[in-house]
Amino acid sequence: MVSREGAVPEVSRKEVYVSVSCHTRANRRWACLLGSALAMWLAAAPSLAESGQGRASAGSEAIRALLADAGHPFAPGCVTGTFRDGAMTAMVAQGYADIPAQRALDGDTLFYAASLSKQFTDLAVARLVVEGKLALEEDVRRYLPELPVYRAPMTVAMLMQHTAGIRDSLGLVRMAGMADVGQAPKEAALALVFRQRDTQFVPGTAYSYSNGGYFLLAEIVERVTGEPFAAYAKRTILDPMGMTRSYFLSGSDPRPGTFAHGYLPAGNGFVQRDTFPRFSGSGGLMLSMNDLARYEYDIERGHRVWTDAVARIMLTPGHYSDGTPIDDGEGLGYGGGLHIGTIDGQAVVQHTGSAEALKHAYIRLPQTREAFALLCNRGDWTASARLKQVMAAQGVRYPGMPRVQPAGLFHSDELGASYRLTPEGAGLRVEVTSGFLEAPAVFTFRPADDGLFHDDGVTIALTDDPDRIVVSRGAIKGIVFSRSKEGKRK
Repeated sequence: MVSREGAVPEVSRKEVYVSVSCHTRANRRWACLLGSALAMWLAAAPSLAESGQGRASAGSEAIRALLADAGHPFAPGCVTGTFRDGAMTAMVAQGYADIPAQRALDGDTLFYAASLSKQFTDLAVARLVVEGKLALEEDVRRYLPELPVYRAPMTVAMLMQHTAGIRDSLGLVRMAGMADVGQAPKEAALALVFRQRDTQFVPGTAYSYSNGGYFLLAEIVERVTGEPFAAYAKRTILDPMGMTRSYFLSGSDPRPGTFAHGYLPAGNGFVQRDTFPRFSGSGGLMLSMNDLARYEYDIERGHRVWTDAVARIMLTPGHYSDGTPIDDGEGLGYGGGLHIGTIDGQAVVQHTGSAEALKHAYIRLPQTREAFALLCNRGDWTASARLKQVMAAQGVRYPGMPRVQPAGLFHSDELGASYRLTPEGAGLRVEVTSGFLEAPAVFTFRPADDGLFHDDGVTIALTDDPDRIVVSRGAIKGIVFSRSKEGKRK
């Protein structure tokens, strides 16, 4: 098992962050040394400095346990980062980037970022818009005349906000018979999108998440700038933010020995699955946690790329053609490659990324100027659920998660059943007794960001009355359980 905690050594012009290995030794203490104004910018978001036992970042031991695989000495895993006011305050890496080579994950390991890439694609678009070289409300056929004339004009903004109705490019590739989209040439995939005679709906009238729209956005950037999308993004987006290790794929495999292979469980071990596309737009970014720290710094402090004008484009939720706000199906809007809105009274900016064997999650909390990210190279884990646990281990409640854990004995006359609730981790151990059971049945309910506790279709909701809970299952809503005399609080 591998565990590493991030720290930042001396920063030079050539290296933004150099990761620190704590594989077999106790944690070491580093300091961020800033030698000049340029170094101060390159250092951007100084990572946490740690000194030995007992001085580890808050919750790091609990986080490490969440990311560990006790059943396998050599397993893939995750790197998690915590950011406040644009600075990295904690980083924990657990697992291996390359199992056969026993190369461990660390802050400099590059991950195929999947859909986390979309916000960076939109940064490239937003920059061109601010420079007056591209217009959000322009018909995309001005830039891509190969597209058919659809039922209504399709704008650049519609591509960004998933309201264009463009069919999913990766789905089309798979439907055409190529199960491993990593083998699909960009030119063939682009021609496939151009051949679609219709859209999923009249452009501008609905929301449907589509990789195809972002594939076309990257092509538009290429045609407007006259240079490959990967080269333009590196020159104008990544390098100015100091993200010197990160880059977009452009038709070839990632650089050997620098990135995390994706893995899936197989038998008693894991099988490598690097089945992600080698072209960019909807995905394609190779991203490290240390470079994500550069990104957070630019959002909060640097503003070399995240200028006020760019931020307005990125963080303004879109609208349908009739002026109503976009709903992503989860109660949030969608802006520049980001889900944007309010959950439980708290502003959120978030996105996930998913390939067959890579899973990522990212959330920013603008009101508290905090951000949390998780990059994982194992496909059997749900990154968003694990990120919620990582945040909880640091004492931060994921927006929408239950605020308290009910405890005690509750009874429903309607069901003739009693539920004994006992907090267990972040969830609930629920012991059910009723006339149908000879012995109590025990279930584990997990918290979710809808404010409920869930288990196999059954939910437990808190009420304003601490002596009442509401249990539902599917279409059966609102079964009230009241605290029994035995469970009454004293």
